[in-house]
Amino acid sequence: MEQFSKQIKVGKETRLFQFKKIEDANGVKFFITSGHLAKDAFACSMKQNKYDAEWKLVPGSHRWLYEIEETLADAIISTQN
Repeated sequence: MEQFSKQIKVGKETRLFQFKKIEDANGVKFFITSGHLAKDAFACSMKQNKYDAEWKLVPGSHRWLYEIEETLADAIISTQN
C-alpha cells in the first residue's frame, strides 16, 4: 500500500490530506483523510474512471470536496509519475 501526504488549500485555510492507495478486485482507489480535530476530521475515496483514466470522488463524498476534486486528483497523479 502506497501512502503520502499533501498540503492543500481549502477556502481560506490549508489542510493536510493523507492519501492511502488500496488495490482490490474492483481496481485501485485512494482513501483520503484529513482533520486535526475530531470535528474537522473526514474521509473520502477517489477511484480512477475506467473510461478516461481520470480520478474522481466516489459518490457520497462531502459536497465541498467537489470544489477541490481536481486538486486531489493532481496530487495522486503527481505521485504516480
